[in-house]
Amino acid sequence: MFKLRKRATVAVSSVLGVACAALLCASSSTAHASPAVDGTRNLSLGGVSHSSSFGSNAALANPAMMSFSPVFTVEGMYQLNVSQRTNGLGFVVMDSLNNPRVGLGLGYLFMRGSPEIGYIDSETSEEVKLELSRFGHEAFGALSIVAVPNWVSIGLKPKYQYTSLRFRDTEGLARNAHKKLNAFGLDTALSINIAGFAAISVLGLNVVGNHLPAFTDERDINLDGLPVAEDSVDHRRLTEVSDYPLTLVHGLAVFPLRSPRFSINFDGTYDFTSFSFEDHTRLTYGGSAEFIAGPVPLRFGTIWDNRGKGADDDRVYVAGGIAYAKNARPGGMGVDIGFGFQQQVAGPLTETIIGLNLGLRLHPDL
Repeated sequence: MFKLRKRATVAVSSVLGVACAALLCASSSTAHASPAVDGTRNLSLGGVSHSSSFGSNAALANPAMMSFSPVFTVEGMYQLNVSQRTNGLGFVVMDSLNNPRVGLGLGYLFMRGSPEIGYIDSETSEEVKLELSRFGHEAFGALSIVAVPNWVSIGLKPKYQYTSLRFRDTEGLARNAHKKLNAFGLDTALSINIAGFAAISVLGLNVVGNHLPAFTDERDINLDGLPVAEDSVDHRRLTEVSDYPLTLVHGLAVFPLRSPRFSINFDGTYDFTSFSFEDHTRLTYGGSAEFIAGPVPLRFGTIWDNRGKGADDDRVYVAGGIAYAKNARPGGMGVDIGFGFQQQVAGPLTETIIGLNLGLRLHPDL
């Protein structure tokens, strides 16, 4: 991605024009790699990383970026959403080292949570706490193809995705609190590199396989089989955001040193699914930066999340992280160990997310 080539001013202007047109045409979502696993780098940058992602984090967030950086990595990751009592595990293998025109990724992600809600018992008039069981898994493949060397790459991410939200009724039988998602999905991506100085990306997430949220302001979760008093359900910290929303993303990354050692990122997302019941598109806008000091990447990000209509449920998050990353020499092995967090600092019901990863970077000497 960062090989410097002299280009005519007309050519650069043409690429910029195409990229800007793509962004402007992308009509009006937050973009998570999956409901519970974002990738530690992506999490550390507040999810504002689509145009500077690489390796396993590109396979998760933007498959079009896989081919721009030669990497062969095997990585495991863990993520904890403290507020929603949800754990996520992931395993990703990604290779863009052996073929400069094609990047390939494979991954499996798992989610398990126990969010708690409340309601008033219609028979006793007492408040009842109910623990739900949240479960999900995703298996995906990621493909990137360099359409124009050092300039344009396209990406596809087909995936199988499953999520469920269940509870036990008064008879001890498991019931669905929300309709299960059991479907194939698809993400699409386009990234344009501008002479190693900047990159622009446009993505369509969950173009196939999108899913409505578990509840809305107009619809409670399903608690059939329990004596629930009318209009008494308190969803508490259960997320009102879809696990797999139909989402459009645009991202810009600037590399002031014309090197991945320092990047400044700006992203916007448009979620058409989560608040469609009130004809509202959920918006998120944010900025982030990463500076790699020797083998130590330092990361920071912030994001504004506009959920429903009005500003009452808007949220602001800050994120940060640190890692130790050592590239592999030919015939050798490197390592990527990272920690990241995301903390809500404004808005209702504060949220805290923590992520860890351990990756091995390989360089087969074939």
